[in-house]
Amino acid sequence: MVDQEGQNLELKAKIENFKEISKAACAFANAYGGRIIVGISNDGTVIGVPETDTDVLQQRMEGAIQQVSPVPFRKIYAEEREHKKVVVAEIYPIDPSSFCTFGGIVYYRSGSVNTKLEGRTLQDFMVKRRILIFDESISSAKVEDLDLSKVREFIRRRTPSLEFEESKILEILIGLGVGQKNGDFLVRNAGVLFFAREPAKLIPQNEIKLVRFKGREAVDIIDSRIVNVTLTENLKEAEAFVRKNTRIAFRIEKLERQEIPEYPLSVVREALVNAVTHRDYFSRDVIQINIFDDRVEFLNPGTLPSGLSLQILGTLSIQRNPLIYRLMRDLGLVEGLATGIPRMRAAMKEAGLPEPVFEELGSFFRVTIYNKQPQKGEFNERQKRALAYLEKNPSITSATYKKLTDVSHPIAVADLNDMCDKKVLRRVGKTRGAYYVLNKPMFDT
Repeated sequence: MVDQEGQNLELKAKIENFKEISKAACAFANAYGGRIIVGISNDGTVIGVPETDTDVLQQRMEGAIQQVSPVPFRKIYAEEREHKKVVVAEIYPIDPSSFCTFGGIVYYRSGSVNTKLEGRTLQDFMVKRRILIFDESISSAKVEDLDLSKVREFIRRRTPSLEFEESKILEILIGLGVGQKNGDFLVRNAGVLFFAREPAKLIPQNEIKLVRFKGREAVDIIDSRIVNVTLTENLKEAEAFVRKNTRIAFRIEKLERQEIPEYPLSVVREALVNAVTHRDYFSRDVIQINIFDDRVEFLNPGTLPSGLSLQILGTLSIQRNPLIYRLMRDLGLVEGLATGIPRMRAAMKEAGLPEPVFEELGSFFRVTIYNKQPQKGEFNERQKRALAYLEKNPSITSATYKKLTDVSHPIAVADLNDMCDKKVLRRVGKTRGAYYVLNKPMFDT
């Protein structure tokens, strides 16, 4: 089998510049590891290395790899290929919580290329490895920018029996994890989000845009508001706006009038808390809450954190912003047991409403809750797009639906099965090759 350059292999007929070995070793260590083989050309032709040169070459390759910081684990040896000697350097991946540099630059193996990471690409790399975490990063705020009454209220809610001593404010902030003493007193971004007098001036992307639209489309605006205060105040203001712009029904039970909200308040609160706790604060986009006649959409900057997918959503608790998460947990707003999503589903079901819909849309994550079970003939925009497709095509598969609507496979299958339940579509086949066709008799009536 002919060797080919790729994600885990770099071939060199000979070494012109040993810096290229350093770059490749750095790139492999930051990715999935790999091998550098000297004595084989890019097309896989074995050229070989003079046997008298193999020892010196191994030493010089070791010296080149030693220029990477920290030096990755490696193994260098000579082996025989087609009766010729080649020199191999095996580079092992570095721990995912760290990274390597060469000459102060981060390189990453992407396909057969050693890519220099910089700008947003470098930031994304650091965030994915949990090396760069927004809420734990130092802000530009000073202690004077914080509102001590907000710190006092936090302590009161978290530990009612604990007396707040203003003279010990620095120790309190350090104890909460939002302050750091390093010569000057430094305030972390989480401290700004929870305790700043004016968070908007320091972290403008903290705002929430709230809009009530007329009807089911984002065209005519009935009411709107923008809030950008502390996280707990944002939650309070956003919930008040949703309550104001959704309906309340009443029923009499045991001679007492009970309010029945259009959407379970526990679900609204959970969606709001998830939005402010798990959003990507490196993004300059903001949280958007859109209210329509038939649904509420919670749009959150950032896709799911690394290690979490739509398929396992609600089974694992992975925090993008661990310090914000811990402070929210201290206030009893999150539990840290991955129970939030299951509780949302259960509350909607108990209210006789459809389960929430979770979607990744480009650089946003969206949660949608509906205020009634769809009736026959009622479809969401994705399903309408599929019906338009079926007017011109004899059938549709879940893969085609996924590509057509830009949703995950589970959502595609759920949408198509929903249309089967409404007798509009009919599924043909039970295996992976299954497809869906219009249920002609039902559709024509």
